[in-house]
Amino acid sequence: MSRHIQPIIFRRQRKYEAEQAIKDLEARGFEVISPLKQQNPQSEVLHNLSFEQRRFNVEDFSSPWIAKLRRFEE
Repeated sequence: MSRHIQPIIFRRQRKYEAEQAIKDLEARGFEVISPLKQQNPQSEVLHNLSFEQRRFNVEDFSSPWIAKLRRFEE
């Protein structure tokens, strides 16, 4: 019978760091349950701006990259 450990959520400032962290955790038996994405708290503000201001979609390097993983144990 297997039991699962509580999911973990991690944050990294750079995408390549987050991708490497996922690879390292997968090698230790974790599985991704929420894929890597960039957290952007300003998305609602940008959505409400005019078309000219929204058409330039520049990656915000200050927003962290997040993912959620979990591991099962025997």
